[in-house]
Amino acid sequence: MTHIKHAFAIFCIILCCSDCFAKARDSSAIFKGENFREYRFDTEKEPSAGQLSAIWFILSNTGESNIHQMRGEKENKVYIRKSDENDGYMEAVYDGEGKLVTNSYNKGSFNYYYYREKPIKHFLFDSLPWLEWGNARDDPTTFDERLYYYTQDLSHGIQAYIFEAKEDMLPKIDFESLNEGERLAYQFFSYLLFNKKYSIKLEPENLERLKEDSKYYWEYFGQIHELLGYEK
Repeated sequence: MTHIKHAFAIFCIILCCSDCFAKARDSSAIFKGENFREYRFDTEKEPSAGQLSAIWFILSNTGESNIHQMRGEKENKVYIRKSDENDGYMEAVYDGEGKLVTNSYNKGSFNYYYYREKPIKHFLFDSLPWLEWGNARDDPTTFDERLYYYTQDLSHGIQAYIFEAKEDMLPKIDFESLNEGERLAYQFFSYLLFNKKYSIKLEPENLERLKEDSKYYWEYFGQIHELLGYEK
């Protein structure tokens, strides 16, 4: 699409002038801050080997569609390409009429990492700062609003794990070799995805039923929303 190529050039200018917070942040400080403190996930317990592998796979299939469709803009579509100038990735978002989205809450931003290649680093350097501060200084959305839309994208990753994951697709994660931010990320998602209080669990012996029964899956996913304080 010709207009996309031209718009990417325009987007470079917008990006340079943007107030977006796409800078490396202290991710461990964010996890220990006010917004995440209420979730009380265990920062001492090491997730199981199976959970670590599943989390990596799920996040590597957690795209960024819903987080650019906030506040009713459901026709927005996201395009990502490798930057010509550095090692990052550039996003451009277009509405249903093919126009570049420039509002502060749904516009594209710069990503340091691509979620399919380095999902944990993408979460820590790109998604987590966005959850904490938004897309720009004038972004009107709240943390709770952003987290809600993020979980909608996370659902796609969970479903990819249920339907597509094979043993040879699940990497072995050495938890001890991870830095503090990476450990906290795995611990947070272990809390979110494999919470012991859930009556429906995301476990190997339960995957067939989750695959075959959509109502059962949405009951599982509803537990995540309940845990985060969202109403059914």
